[in-house]
This record gives sequence, C-alpha cells and structure tokens, in this order.
Amino acid sequence: MGHRRPRVVVATAVTAVVTALAVTGTLLAAGPMGAAAPATITVVTGQDVSGTGLYRMFVEEWNDRRAPGQPRAELVEISSAADLVHAEFVRWTQTEGFSYDVLNIDNQWTAEFARNGWIEPVPGDVAVDAVLGPSIASVTYDDRVWAVPFIADVGLLYYRSDLVDAADLHGRNWAGTLDLLRVTAEAEGVHYGYSGQFSPYEGLTVNMLELMYGMRGGQADEDRPVAFASGPGRAAVDLVARGLADGTVHPGVLTDGATEYDSFRHFVDGEVVAMRNWPGWYDVLARDPAAEPARGEEAGGPPAEVEGQDGDGAGGGPGGDAGADPIEFDVVPLPGESVLGGQSLTVSRDSDQEKAAWDLVEYLTAPAQQRRLLYCGGYSPAREDAYTGAVEGPCPGGTGESGASVEDRRGAEYTRLLLDEVANARHRPTSPYYARYTEVLYTDLNRLLRQSDGQPPDSELATLESRLEGALEGR
Repeated sequence: MGHRRPRVVVATAVTAVVTALAVTGTLLAAGPMGAAAPATITVVTGQDVSGTGLYRMFVEEWNDRRAPGQPRAELVEISSAADLVHAEFVRWTQTEGFSYDVLNIDNQWTAEFARNGWIEPVPGDVAVDAVLGPSIASVTYDDRVWAVPFIADVGLLYYRSDLVDAADLHGRNWAGTLDLLRVTAEAEGVHYGYSGQFSPYEGLTVNMLELMYGMRGGQADEDRPVAFASGPGRAAVDLVARGLADGTVHPGVLTDGATEYDSFRHFVDGEVVAMRNWPGWYDVLARDPAAEPARGEEAGGPPAEVEGQDGDGAGGGPGGDAGADPIEFDVVPLPGESVLGGQSLTVSRDSDQEKAAWDLVEYLTAPAQQRRLLYCGGYSPAREDAYTGAVEGPCPGGTGESGASVEDRRGAEYTRLLLDEVANARHRPTSPYYARYTEVLYTDLNRLLRQSDGQPPDSELATLESRLEGALEGR
C-alpha cells in the first residue's frame, strides 16, 4: 500500500503559522501601551489535541469562580506541533511589549526558560508534593522548581492484538520485539512490522532516546545521552538502520513532515503490526471505525480533529476498505523505559497578575481537573492521586457518567499501565541548550538513516557525538 500524505497537513501547518502571527499581534496589543483590560490573564498553550475542548472548559470554570472585578483568563491555543510552539514562545519573549501570564510549556524547555529569566519559580505556597517524581524532576533546574506539571506523556507500544499475543511481547528487549514484529508481518501478509517517529523533528529525539535507554538498561539519567558512536547509542542506531533496510520498519517514518499522525495511519490502515505512540492516540484509534480496542473499552469524547485527517475518517477496516473487518488493538509498555513527555504550567516574569495567575495554575492542576484530563480526554495526569477516585465535574459536552471512577472509561488495567509508565519514565537532558541539542540529533540522525544501508558510518556517528556534546554546553 502506497504512503499517502494528506493535503490537509499543509493547510494545517499554514493555518498554525497564521494563527501564531495573529496571537503575537494580540499579545502586543495587550501590552502596556495597548487598550486591553489589565485584568485579563492570557494563558498560552499548544493545541488541546484531545479534541474535547477540556483546556477551554477548565479556564471557563475558573472564570466562573471569580468574584466581580477579579481577573479573568483567556486561553490562546497555537498548534499541536511542539517545535512551532517553542519557536513562537521564544520569539515572544524577545519581542518588546509582549504580554502573557501563564505558559503551558513542554517540560524539556524548562531549563532554557528559567536560565533566561523568562519565567518565575513556583512559589512555596503552591503545592507540588502529589506530582509524580519524573515530572517534578523534568521541571527542576538549578535546584528550583519552575513549573507545575499539568500533563505527563509516555510512549506506548500499540499492537495488533488480532495478530500478536501480549504474552509474546512481554519480556522482550527492543531487538527481540522488532524481530517478532517482522516475523509476524511476513506470516500475516502485513507490509511492515513497526512504525515510530524518525523524521527530522522532536519525535526522532524521543524515539532514539527510548531505544538508547532500553539498550543501556538501568543507568541513571545523569549519563548524558550523546554517545551514538559506540555502546548502547550505537546499538540503537544500528537497530533502526537494519530495521529500515530489511523492511521491519516502515520507510515512511523518515519522510520530512511525518509525525505521530503518520504512525497512526500506518497502523490503522493495516500497513504495520505495531506502532510507538502517545496515550492520546488510544482514543483516536478507539473512535476510528477501522479499529477497536481488544477489551471493548469506551473511548472518551467526540471524534478529535486529528491533524492530517481528510475529514471523512478511515471508513471501515485496514486501508479504508468499508467492507473489511476492523483491526483489533491493545497496548503494552515499550520494551525499555519511555521518555517522559508532557507539559507544565508556569508564570511569566512580566505578568502583572502573578497572584491570580498562580491561582489559575493551582486550579488547572488540582486533582479534580487532573482526573478529568484522563477520564474525558485520555491524557496522562501528572499527579499520582489522579489515576484513581471518582470523577468530579462534567466532561465537555456533558459526556461521561455522574459518579464514575476515573478507571471506568478505558479500564483499570490500562489506567494502571499509564501510572506505572509515568512513574518510571526518564526525562530528556536538562540543559538550557536543549533546543540546540535536539535539533542536532534529529537533523543529523535522520540524514544518516536515510543515507545508510543498514549501518551508518563510524566517522559520521563520531561527528554527531561531538556535535551533541557541544550543543549541551551551548557551543
């Protein structure tokens, strides 16, 4: 089956840029010389990719709790593309007269924003003690916590449970897993075994670090992930390169512009046996007529506006054939540790509504909202106590059951899996120069994987290693 890149992706990217430019104009207008009301808190975030409108609903709930004359919050959503969101955030901080109050930043940007003085540390009276350890570690820089974790994210292995038994996946390392997927694909007439994220963007960094961590075992996060010329890093690169060469890994993963959505399409269209993806894609799969969960769990919320989707859905089974049976899927942990994703809420150093801004952050990260992030939207909460207990408050559109447990919608087994993975995830390098590090890694490694025939040259990987060392040091 040929790889099809939906035209709407281009339109979406253009729209995101136009939106970002419009937002910049709004923020400038809200600056000291603008006419906007001073009691408006601007909350800037990437897109709520659940498609449910949860972020906006939470902000409106907080507004409804405010007394007359107190500040109100306004939510501004930019894009689902992390690289674009980061670029816009950095540009605003360097633009005279900009104004925002609360930022929902990706965790790996924390050190950069803190070192440059763009954000304030979390005040002592804002509680973070219930937040899971990896999430707190990811927003700690120079022994201070700079943001309150809002959402945690971890990689999961989605697999065709109609083709593979879960018992055959458990206990395998990455090499053993890819070998099983290749053999299964050949036996079942599936084109490829596996799809991940290996195009030149942040997804490649995450996927390669997960492979490296899986290869090196229990070494600590302090071991900086720069060594790709030898040891576990080299083993990870060689594993992907061989997988691409022998047809285990879908070749479309290297294509410029390919994202998590493309892995979703490879999977739901029946082109691969398994994919690596984030928890949010569980509901997208469960809502698609071409797929159904192995245990028949309910998916939360309305159909999401998934980037790249033509608008008429997949329509039936693999390949969009309306007459085909849907694929059956399930999830298991990755063969090694997952790299922690997620976003955290922080307050700008230039906010003139700092007290109200931190009050909003506390509301958004409270247990009731964290449970609804999971129950209504499929997000992984950052708080341990949000994985159990009763859901308090509605889901967008009035969906969900009154008095339901947070585990009811997707099942207790899936919820426990998420909690275990978030609690044991590894974070990306903590460095104010992380943006440079990841750009070097995903640009150079994507090029090498495209050019290699199963084994990238030693000299090229040694050069990459040197460049990564320099990037983390700001050179």
